[in-house]
Amino acid sequence: MLVAKKLICLGTLVLLLFCCTSGCWLNEETGLKSWEDWVKVPVKDTDKSSPNKEEQKDPTLEDLVAETITVDLYFARSNGSGLEAEKREIAKEEGIGRKTVEELLTGPRNPDLKLALPEGTKLLDINVKPDGLCIVDFNHKIKAVKSEQAEVLAVYSVVNTLTQFPAVERVSFMVDGNPVETLAGHVDLSRPLEADYKVGVSEG
Repeated sequence: MLVAKKLICLGTLVLLLFCCTSGCWLNEETGLKSWEDWVKVPVKDTDKSSPNKEEQKDPTLEDLVAETITVDLYFARSNGSGLEAEKREIAKEEGIGRKTVEELLTGPRNPDLKLALPEGTKLLDINVKPDGLCIVDFNHKIKAVKSEQAEVLAVYSVVNTLTQFPAVERVSFMVDGNPVETLAGHVDLSRPLEADYKVGVSEG
């Protein structure tokens, strides 16, 4: 009888031990699930932070678009004593040469300067060759210069403005898509021209 009681107690003990062990395993499973859910939190945070990363990119793109470069635009002095450079901030973008000439054609902001090119002059095309030759094509309005001095200033207003860029060494002119030898008979345009920062300066 005593032996039977011992066996019952032993069996009960084993059963309790089994239950406890099973319970612990279930708790571990529960704990594991909770741990997996917790691991997902950083992933969700990363996902939430993705828009922030995108927002960080936007200012960078805006900065690139808004980036500017300072250029010298050559205008005629109102008193006719030659050309003078006016500094201008323009957007730094592809086709900076075209952008610079187009800005030149808008005219000066300094009241003591004036546009050296005839009214109505428009840039039709611009092409920079690997050897440093820049070919500019204007509409026929550029030929409406009224004097030798005006022609000289008009031509070198363009040449001096473009040759400030390292890629441009010489400038060749075209009008309405055709090569020209001169605008009004005073400046030889049959060959490319280099910059001349003293041109048009009145003597005395």
